[in-house]
Amino acid sequence: MSRRSALEVYLYGRHIGVLSGTSLKLAFQYDADVVAEYGVGATLLSLALPVSRRKLVGPAVYNYFDGLLPEGQVRSQLAKENGVSTPDALGLLRVLGADCAGAVQALPAGVEPQQAGLGRSITADEIVSLIEALPTWDLPRNFMITASLGGVQSKVLLSWIDGSWAWPGGGTISTHIIKPEPLDSPVPHLLASEDWALKVAAAADLPAAQSHLETFGSRGAIVVKRYDRTPTGDRIHQEDFTQALGLSSNAKYEGTTAPPSRLMTLTSLAAPHARNEEAFLRQLLSAVTFNALIGNGDAHSKNYGVLILDGGEVQLAPLYDAAPTLLLHAHSVNAGHALGGQIKLPYLTLEHIVREGVAWGLGAADARLTVATTVESTADAAAATPSIPEIDFLRHIVPARAKDLLDGRTARRA
Repeated sequence: MSRRSALEVYLYGRHIGVLSGTSLKLAFQYDADVVAEYGVGATLLSLALPVSRRKLVGPAVYNYFDGLLPEGQVRSQLAKENGVSTPDALGLLRVLGADCAGAVQALPAGVEPQQAGLGRSITADEIVSLIEALPTWDLPRNFMITASLGGVQSKVLLSWIDGSWAWPGGGTISTHIIKPEPLDSPVPHLLASEDWALKVAAAADLPAAQSHLETFGSRGAIVVKRYDRTPTGDRIHQEDFTQALGLSSNAKYEGTTAPPSRLMTLTSLAAPHARNEEAFLRQLLSAVTFNALIGNGDAHSKNYGVLILDGGEVQLAPLYDAAPTLLLHAHSVNAGHALGGQIKLPYLTLEHIVREGVAWGLGAADARLTVATTVESTADAAAATPSIPEIDFLRHIVPARAKDLLDGRTARRA
């Protein structure tokens, strides 16, 4: 494999290794100076790809880099437009790897990483055209897609600079995600409910992405401030749970209740790298409790993440892509992860969630207090957080579900 067909991988603008291979078989080699500085086994790029002198091969390599890319129809269209096959992660990253989730960039040889910049100015009319056209692309002339973000839902990545939007071309750091209301979602008022849920989480003192609703032409949208970007526009490294576990994006939903649970495996990998292991476990248990209480049927492994700081410290990422799907669509029953041996939202009890926290290593009393406190604070926040009239009933049903959980019953549905 020639260097020209490989990609140079950067983290925070520093060259850390080379990605090579074919469409489905990738290999990653850390630079010798990175190995010398951080040491073999250190956590740098991913929990699934510790620093090594050897060339790393196998599914975890493909799954990490493939997890940087979009899924579904957006990916298919980008592949077609760029003359590569849909599974060809290396080929797609050659086009989209200049600005990815976290602080990683994958660039062709000879292309220097761009850490910041003004981007290209984009008019309000051009933004409206972009968003109204999704999930297909209607790009302004001479605009190219060079930024990538995982997930199925179609979205636009833009940079908010000095009070106006800019197109993040050529590796300029994108700062916001704009997701229009899906055209084919079975969940009504999905984006309004996501915006409401994130505001409820913040009001309940849970770390959560910042968002607001906005209308672009004929399309309502949610605008989410990226938590993996600093206020000054720098990158913060992160990965989602599928990447941390070396799993394919297609395996984002846990499909079995057989022990050990997926979250138990994740905590065994991540918590030892946290500054305070028990605090990390409590924060994750609170996030899991919140998603269970609001009926989030999309709380799978791509919708949880960890921040990886320089030096290897791991922190839980803020809540994102959280929405009360079960309360808006009765068929959205999958909890995303098995919790205490239960994977269906309608049958989850407080005891299931407590049992899950204990399996991670928390004491029973500690886990119970964490879950109960989160249920109570979320119920209070939900009752006090307004939204559009069509989903105002959520302010009443979430506290009712909280009472059911605290009384030892399964939480009622809308």
